[in-house]
Amino acid sequence: MMTDHEKLARVFRHLKVESAPLVGRGMTSSLYDIGDGRVLKIHNEQQDPGYLSLLQRFSEQLQRFSFPFAVPLIYEYGTVGEIHYHVEKRLPGQDFAELLPRLTPGERRSAFDSLLDGLPPLHAVHMPQLPFGEPLNPQEEISAETWSGFLQARIEATLARSYADLQEDLPDVDRIVDQFYRELSGLPPRPQKCLVHGDYFPGNVLCDERGILTAIVDFSPLTLIGDPMMDLAGAYYFCRIFDFVTEADYEFLHSQITERYGTHSWQRIDLYYTFYCFRFSDCKIPDNHTYRWSLNRLRTL
Repeated sequence: MMTDHEKLARVFRHLKVESAPLVGRGMTSSLYDIGDGRVLKIHNEQQDPGYLSLLQRFSEQLQRFSFPFAVPLIYEYGTVGEIHYHVEKRLPGQDFAELLPRLTPGERRSAFDSLLDGLPPLHAVHMPQLPFGEPLNPQEEISAETWSGFLQARIEATLARSYADLQEDLPDVDRIVDQFYRELSGLPPRPQKCLVHGDYFPGNVLCDERGILTAIVDFSPLTLIGDPMMDLAGAYYFCRIFDFVTEADYEFLHSQITERYGTHSWQRIDLYYTFYCFRFSDCKIPDNHTYRWSLNRLRTL
């Protein structure tokens, strides 16, 4: 089996790149600066070529909108043996999650304000021609004519994989699932069809040295056409995976979301928090940390 170094060298030879510094590493990929304003993303696992093609077209569509921040643009994608990669535009800024621990309390508040500021321009992209669903998830292609119908169908598909684990770790799982489905019926059946990042948290945005948002990255199979309030659940609750996010940070985020969207918004945000916990419930083996994060929430219901 090839080592990571051998895989990287093979892709470099294919692209006629001598060497490139590592500029970022996540759970699913590694990013290298190959010059000329381009970065090379090497995926840790094999990708469906259909997905990479879809992602490239989506990135091109995003360029039509005048966002006050940068968004991904994929120039090319391909495979070298079993190694999947794509080349995209290098976006300005640094990882928000890496910078945040170094900021002062005042700078942290400005940074979290900027994180929330990124959502309205994104959600201003309306796609009424598309069904409610996940436009970048060709493997499952779950969609529905109503928003609550999609959310239930999405969780039913996930539970087909995760139910045995949840039944073992969450004895009251049937009651919790039934309660969640009942609460979905209270959502507006057809909210405005907005572009929803679907995985919006500090790990998926870039910022300048002050923590001010410069780019939103990592649109993925979690990206949705649906209710923009979904991203508020990510912006608030996904921060809890980071040890360096303090209670003062959470209190500030909570107050800012309440000021911007109203106290009534929390009922829907909390419901979407539950949605994400079911959505990520099929990762017990590959990502036990996220699985436990999901369980901790579900056990409170």
